Amino acid sequence: MTTCSPASSDGDSVRSPAVDRSVLGEWFPNDAAAIDELLTVFRDSALTEHARLAEALALGDLTALARTAHRLRGVALSMGARALAETASVLDAAAKAGDASACLLAMAGVEAAISLMVAEVPIPPAPRPRSA
Repeated sequence: MTTCSPASSDGDSVRSPAVDRSVLGEWFPNDAAAIDELLTVFRDSALTEHARLAEALALGDLTALARTAHRLRGVALSMGARALAETASVLDAAAKAGDASACLLAMAGVEAAISLMVAEVPIPPAPRPRSA
């Protein structure tokens, strides 16, 4: 599920960022490096949660699916990843309702939102070897 802003005056639509960095900017004003580091941890955590969601869905464990989607929603909100939080909330509700078909559809939205977020979060450069 992609969140788009209204069409611009030339008719093109512009996609909103997957992560609103200003949310973290309130915690770390003028510290882009700290924000990047926190978002890197979030990216890795979201990928881990995605694997847990996929496993729970494959096993038909809607209780674990709901619990994991709820956790992902909360973390995504705190990181400024609103679209991911929204799709995780839809998945949480579908799992709690016991609707496996809706869970499959909602999972596709979560996966799309994670992909967009991962594309925006910088991958830090590998540390350089120290020269002797």
